[in-house]
Amino acid sequence: MRIILLNLPWRINNRWGIRAGSRWPFTFEPEENNYIKYIPFPFFLAHAASLLKSKNHDVKLIDAIAQGSDEKKVMDEIEDYNPSLIVIETSTPSFDNDIRIAHGLKIKLSNSSIVLCGPHATTYAKYILGRYEFIDYILMGEYEYTLLDLVNRLKNLDKLDTVLGLAFKNKHAVINKPRPTIKNLDNLPWPEREESVIYKYNDGFAGLAVPNVQICSSRGCSFHCSFCLWPQVLYGEHKYRKRNPIKVVEEMDWLIKKFNFKAVYFDDDVFNLDKTHVINICKEIKIKNIKMPWAVMARVDLMNEKLLSIMAAAGLYAVKYGIESANNRVLRLCKKNLNLISAEKMIKYTKGLGIKVHLTFCLGLPGETRQSIQDSVDFIARTKPDSLQFSLATPFPGTNYSRHLEKSGVVLSKNLADYDGNSKYAVSSKELVNFDLERLKCDLCNNFNFK
Repeated sequence: MRIILLNLPWRINNRWGIRAGSRWPFTFEPEENNYIKYIPFPFFLAHAASLLKSKNHDVKLIDAIAQGSDEKKVMDEIEDYNPSLIVIETSTPSFDNDIRIAHGLKIKLSNSSIVLCGPHATTYAKYILGRYEFIDYILMGEYEYTLLDLVNRLKNLDKLDTVLGLAFKNKHAVINKPRPTIKNLDNLPWPEREESVIYKYNDGFAGLAVPNVQICSSRGCSFHCSFCLWPQVLYGEHKYRKRNPIKVVEEMDWLIKKFNFKAVYFDDDVFNLDKTHVINICKEIKIKNIKMPWAVMARVDLMNEKLLSIMAAAGLYAVKYGIESANNRVLRLCKKNLNLISAEKMIKYTKGLGIKVHLTFCLGLPGETRQSIQDSVDFIARTKPDSLQFSLATPFPGTNYSRHLEKSGVVLSKNLADYDGNSKYAVSSKELVNFDLERLKCDLCNNFNFK
């Protein structure tokens, strides 16, 4: 049985899309010469590919976004491979695009089964199976082992009703019991990289050197931010799971030596959730004598001076801190619960150590007003980050943020393409009525010279 894993092309007019590997799928306008500053590594697809290969299955991974491939090229490549199973990771803003391409694939390859995965497919599994006759299976949640089980059952002609995390058709849509998240991440083989376009992946914030490589040392987050997609939908829980620091740094060392990367980015949901874990990674980096700049995504309120000093001594170059808003009411309403005074001090301390700082802000969260936006602008002016990003609050289906808005009677867009946190605001906000939040985001990016 041949299995193909896909991150499909996603281009609408002059905008290109980012999907697999991103916690916040969106579209953007490419820079001069089609340079793309941010292309995330598709960890779930890549882990699924390596897991299937480790069990001797015939697998191919195509990341059309990283490859820059158009639909025709991808269609031809899939047709040449002639897979039995076509696995597509989809998202809310790209769903209409993805389902259209999936339909075209079914017409060309009628004997192939179409499988969807990702947060949007997880949330709407029953609806999708009932609405689209050409969709055969849906992998719900964290899907690597669900896919492996599905492949094995199909190969052996076994029943599917006990495959945890699977939704499928049997006259009607059948939704199996959810699959628990992976307890031991070290049981997963390292993600597939050798057959991917590894130098296309980039998270070049705050001047992080290229080519850089993205790896993960953990999954999950114990916090309950109402808007955050992966813990609520993809994981379905708020458990934090970590890898063995020795194995993390072994992978880091292998990637650097084999592929000559210039920097490493730890794309954990929250890198510094467990301080001992971080310290042990730093120790292993020193033991292996790795002299390479690295960066992380972290919560600023979990940092302290001692931990930052240890990280800096091990080569930490930059940190992404998610602030989202510099207004206490907004933070409280979205359950971010961040102490802004402490956050500001820690940002300044981080910069004082020579570590670059990237801040993220989310415009339009519950309670957002013109004044709360000004609070964020003032916070940025005081902290002077080295790089910065603004997103538009997006009520992804399945999140508490989306449910809260629906219960509040707030009007949400019915157009899935509007759930694009980089260019669209899908919420009709009373506080921001007659206020063009999309235009404001562009103006803020231009005013701070960041995009």
